[in-house]
Amino acid sequence: MRHLFPDNPDLFNAVLSDESLDNKVIRMWSKREVDATQFYQTGFETLLFKKDRRFALETVLSSVVSIDDQVLIAGFGVPLEEMINKAEALSLDYQSFNWFSGGWSRLLQIIGSSRQMNTILIGIDAQTEVNDIPVEELVAAASQTKSRLIVYCETDVDGLNDRFKNAIDFMIGECDCHPHRSFVVARRSKLVQTEGVSRSFNLNLYNYWQWSMRKRNPVIEPMCG
Repeated sequence: MRHLFPDNPDLFNAVLSDESLDNKVIRMWSKREVDATQFYQTGFETLLFKKDRRFALETVLSSVVSIDDQVLIAGFGVPLEEMINKAEALSLDYQSFNWFSGGWSRLLQIIGSSRQMNTILIGIDAQTEVNDIPVEELVAAASQTKSRLIVYCETDVDGLNDRFKNAIDFMIGECDCHPHRSFVVARRSKLVQTEGVSRSFNLNLYNYWQWSMRKRNPVIEPMCG
């Protein structure tokens, strides 16, 4: 893959962390035993940011959602407010849904009835139990509408992608092992498609990914997944 080496690498070094992937982050993603140095062989890539989760959220939205896309934002509490604020800051075409007051069945109806929506952004707050989320129905609805699935976590979770049947395209979060830092786990096939989408150099997920791979051995790197 092509690597981007800017004239001023400090722009990237100030945002991206070169620390190795923490096992706590891996456990938040999956309960499977995965060697941190070989995590990319799962078909997903992980980026660690020296910024909080709101920066990671804005970077993903800026890089994934184009001006022609429509987003359904669903959640409750602080994450819902943060997701709406970032969507408005980026002038995204979005519809918001409070699942506490609106109910899960109504959310699934909205997903199934929308013909233009192609991105589902789910926020998991500290009060919501993942087991209470109708995951199978949600994943099926996303698949039927061919929507990207982005999950934004306010709190630590356990094996989230396992629970979502490996359907998460982008997971955004932070954990207590990295105070004031955040991470993004991205499906590589979807990450590749973000090239040229972001309208901001500072919020370009594809460029950050390319920079993060500058020390990886290209011989052993899988090119798809």
